[in-house]
Amino acid sequence: MLSKSVAVLCVLGIVFSSYLLYLHYTPEELDSSFCNISNFLSCSTVNTSSYATFLGIPVALIGVLGFIWMLYLSFGRFVHAGVALFYSSLLALLFMLYLTFAELFIIGAVCIVCVSVLVLIMWIFWIAARRFGHESVLFVKELKIE
Repeated sequence: MLSKSVAVLCVLGIVFSSYLLYLHYTPEELDSSFCNISNFLSCSTVNTSSYATFLGIPVALIGVLGFIWMLYLSFGRFVHAGVALFYSSLLALLFMLYLTFAELFIIGAVCIVCVSVLVLIMWIFWIAARRFGHESVLFVKELKIE
């Protein structure tokens, strides 16, 4: 196993993203969600915005699938699993930063569970960068694209 801590963080990410996916498909549950604290701290506002889907796919589903993928990578079942984990977590982090920007500056509301997912992804990326960052950069440099 490449990283037990990444595996644990991915399982937490699957749980959080699954909850958001549940809320996405059961809008009647949104208003009673624990994460609706105020107009600004509101999962309802975020989860019913146009940013709750990406290319017609619920963002929460993308999260569930992404965390399952990174969980698989954390087991290190193939040669460049660490490199794949580094770049997958980087992509996930960039996507979550985009969504967080949209929450803060476009939607005007923040989803606490979404921010928790962002923190998990930041943590996964930090671990992957420390363990596989140098190897990942070298891997890309050594690619010969002709």
